[in-house]
Amino acid sequence: MDHIQLMGLGFAVAVIGGAIAAKLTKIELWKGVLVAAVAALAAIAAYFVPGFDRSLAMPLAALVGAGVSGAVLGLSAPMTANILIGAAVPPMLGFVLMEMGV
Repeated sequence: MDHIQLMGLGFAVAVIGGAIAAKLTKIELWKGVLVAAVAALAAIAAYFVPGFDRSLAMPLAALVGAGVSGAVLGLSAPMTANILIGAAVPPMLGFVLMEMGV
């Protein structure tokens, strides 16, 4: 798979994970989807910035993107953290399983 396809797949899984996390924490579904999408897009944008360490820049960009979008939507930090964790875990597990060859 090309890295662009993997990013698209990771984005889709992150948005689904954010929606599930929002549902579990009793937040409006659209807020979870929006926060997860902003976090994923920020991480993808950080991937293309030259001169930065991707393993550091991508998670930091996702944290900042989720924090800002959560604050704009009126979510508290713990609510935003739940959505961000829900958005980050499924793609991470998928890529780990892919690297392991499972």
